[in-house]
Amino acid sequence: MAQKITLEVAKKEQVTEKVYFVTFRLVTPSSIDFRAGQNMMLMISPGINRTMSIASPPSQNQELLIVHDVSPMGPGSQWTLGLKVGDRATIVAPTGGALSFIQSPRKKVMVATGTGVAPFHAMVLDYFNAGTSAQQTPLVLYWGLRYEQDVYWKEEFDRVSSLHPTFIWHLILSRPTEVWQGGRGHVTEYVLETEKDMEHTEFYLCGNKTMIEEVREALLTKNVPKEQIKTELFY
Repeated sequence: MAQKITLEVAKKEQVTEKVYFVTFRLVTPSSIDFRAGQNMMLMISPGINRTMSIASPPSQNQELLIVHDVSPMGPGSQWTLGLKVGDRATIVAPTGGALSFIQSPRKKVMVATGTGVAPFHAMVLDYFNAGTSAQQTPLVLYWGLRYEQDVYWKEEFDRVSSLHPTFIWHLILSRPTEVWQGGRGHVTEYVLETEKDMEHTEFYLCGNKTMIEEVREALLTKNVPKEQIKTELFY
């Protein structure tokens, strides 16, 4: 159940030119119960709130991580840029949960653009903390970015993949340099060209509106049941 929570900034880290990690420590109450894939609503100032995905897994219930792309430079971006360790904040959480995994043996495919990967980070970590039954189900992540300098979490996703053979992830860049060795192009086309047996797969989409609309429409034309397509518009 959503509740008002007081937080304190424990850590703030700039991970790319425009993306920041902010780790909040819970003050009152001191812990929170939530499902991987749920959100928090930041109360930035009177009349200005921002919904952010919780990027840390539920097992870390005394801290909450957000991933914020500050390039829009609106009130939310300015608020994050101005944060300092020790600052207090108020949130309402947990909220949402449209992306939380369906409990089923079907293969689960996540598609993200930009910081839309944040909820999937929590979901992947939580998934492999759930026990051996969950680990037997294939889990695939497709993450679309523009440039090499936009990448973060590569080492972490590589680590999870090395520990859990049922987890595979693909990093696709739309504007890479010539030396880039990974996927190229748009994540939408990459997913549709790579995935097979789509009717028996669940799809979780988070990111920009164009990607979500294009992938969802393509999946429906390939007879993927709409109940197996979960979406959340991130920006």
